[in-house]
Amino acid sequence: MLKEQAQLFHFLNRFFDYLLLFFSIGIAVQCERLYHEKAVYFLDFTSFSPFLIPIILIVWQISFYYLEKGMLYRRITYFILFQNVLVASVFGTFFLITTSFLLKQTLFHRTTVIFFFGISFFLLLSKRWFAKYYLGQIRRRGKNFRNILIVGSKKRAKILAEQLTRHAEYGYTIACILDPSGERDGEKIGKHVVEGQFENFEKIVKDKAIDEVFFAMPTSLIHGFYKKVEFLTSIGINFHILMNLDAFTNGILRFDIKPFVDEIYGLPVVSFHSSNKKLSRLYAKSIFEFLASVGIFLIFSPIFIVVPILIKFTSPGPVFFKQERIGYNGRKFKLFKFRTMYQDAEKRLAKIEHLNEQSGPAFKITNDPRITKIGKYLRKFSIDELPQLFNIFLGHMCLVGPRPPLPNEVNQYKPEWRRRLSMKPGITGLWQVSGRNDIEDFEEWVKLDLEYIDNWNFALDIKIIMKTIPAMIFGTGR
Repeated sequence: MLKEQAQLFHFLNRFFDYLLLFFSIGIAVQCERLYHEKAVYFLDFTSFSPFLIPIILIVWQISFYYLEKGMLYRRITYFILFQNVLVASVFGTFFLITTSFLLKQTLFHRTTVIFFFGISFFLLLSKRWFAKYYLGQIRRRGKNFRNILIVGSKKRAKILAEQLTRHAEYGYTIACILDPSGERDGEKIGKHVVEGQFENFEKIVKDKAIDEVFFAMPTSLIHGFYKKVEFLTSIGINFHILMNLDAFTNGILRFDIKPFVDEIYGLPVVSFHSSNKKLSRLYAKSIFEFLASVGIFLIFSPIFIVVPILIKFTSPGPVFFKQERIGYNGRKFKLFKFRTMYQDAEKRLAKIEHLNEQSGPAFKITNDPRITKIGKYLRKFSIDELPQLFNIFLGHMCLVGPRPPLPNEVNQYKPEWRRRLSMKPGITGLWQVSGRNDIEDFEEWVKLDLEYIDNWNFALDIKIIMKTIPAMIFGTGR
């Protein structure tokens, strides 16, 4: 996951460099024309030959490849970034001038090149400084971290723990180090205390919201190793094995997971990722849904003015209802809704729990007496869900995904149900467009969520969104 994330960032970094260079050429041409009191004209090839564009992209790409090879924005100083962009810009501009001289062709006006040098230098440097500042802010706010569980406590585990601690800017946080033998229980590896309660493996993965597991010891010495692998696979957690031939036995390969050889800080590992965890696709989903959510918010913005007034005038209490829910890999967050119940709804729950029409840990009844008059209409047309757009903006939820469960529901989950948490929860999903009000069997609810996770693609998301729209218009919710 870390390597794929770095590769995606590298691709986007270079892609935006190309866009900025292309944009700089266009602005430089217009600046040259305005400087010489000419009219704006975007296709002035005498000012700058289009044949130079691929040369510029290649030369700047080569320059940044060597200047920024292995560089991390979080660790590099602002001055070094300034220095690198200056060197690349000077070298690239000199190369353009030399090319024009050797070909004995007038490929550009000198004024255009001067403007291009200044504009491209400013834009490329601004992009890097902004990226460094933004990435640093993410880490300082405790976001974008991946919680790591290390199984093992000897040489391989110590080296891995040291490297993960040294490279904290990569976003790996050691949540726990487990020693299956229990011999080193209480000992320290760096600042981390080794735990010996290996029988609590599954509980630790759940309670500490573990994102990835590293097996840093021979798998033959791990009691119940294949059961642990089956558990991790069932809930969608990635795991890695520091190189060991045991990794290629049929015991693992019988699960529908894809192994590949990787390298973590110079240590060879065999990694196993769930087939649906393609980082680039998940990022594309997040970007698409974020933009779609902004559009939905703008379209329904009048509702965020009218509904709060109606709620305030029809029942005492706050406009918004905030409730703790469980998100990606067990992370807790506050879910926002328009309040549709009376203020004492939580206290009155015990009196009507026996009326629950839903099997399993979820609770739902027809004509819930705790719902306000205006609340019935808000639920009927799913308007109460709209504030969850703020959860999308905060990164807690997606537009489409599994239903976000309550903590007490998750506590009652069967082990195989926890795989629902391997994707961010959504405002809508298969469960909502498949007759959510008629599904009384909680296992059927879970089945729909897992079906979505296993078969997720953009076409499915669009299909669900298109089915959600008529559900809102015709008021099939409650």
